[in-house]
Amino acid sequence: MAVAFQPQLTADGQSVASVEALLRWRLPDGSFISPESAVAYAEREGLIDVIGLYVLQQACTAARAWPGLVLAVNISPTHFAKPGFVDDVARVLDATWFPANRLEIEIVESAAFDDPDHASRQIERLHAIGARVAMDDFGTGYSSLSLLQRLPFDKVKIDKSFVDGIPATRSVAILHAMIALVRALGMKVTAEGVETVEQQRFLKAAGCHYLQGFLYARPLPAESIPAFLEKYKRPLR
Repeated sequence: MAVAFQPQLTADGQSVASVEALLRWRLPDGSFISPESAVAYAEREGLIDVIGLYVLQQACTAARAWPGLVLAVNISPTHFAKPGFVDDVARVLDATWFPANRLEIEIVESAAFDDPDHASRQIERLHAIGARVAMDDFGTGYSSLSLLQRLPFDKVKIDKSFVDGIPATRSVAILHAMIALVRALGMKVTAEGVETVEQQRFLKAAGCHYLQGFLYARPLPAESIPAFLEKYKRPLR
């Protein structure tokens, strides 16, 4: 297993704001298991918490060398739901000497759907130790609007499936509404899966704060991040 990092840029494409840590599981023949298959296997074998902590620790250790850069790490719903989850995060931060205010925990909507009250407490505890929390894959579930109203997220990530639809009329209308809603609630907005200049221009004009996708970079090994950062200025946060 290895951890790769995909940069997230400001909407103008000029500055690197953060990187998302992504698990890469290599087979003996050199090929990689798809992220979906890796997560499914880990959940089936009861390894998802262990692997999640491995990714968090490896990512924090690497990102400590990139001052000022926010680190986003996706956490499984089963791990997020456990009472000791925030304690696990705090221990990793202490062990790696990584600043909590540079960590952004990403959770998918299903992590909050079953028990919103517990999810709210978990988010508040993460805030208490200094970390941020983002809702990942916004728009793909059935209760995003109610969860946004109830839960104190710092950021919302719009799913790639909506970005793919640009410039179709329906996709454009939905994106405008989603971005306006999230901004009205005082949260930041990231769009995933940005692959074309046309998508970047639309999302910037629509009010997205950050963009992530192959237009800027595919997931990179940790040793390639410093060279990537050299090409961009850092945003004022």
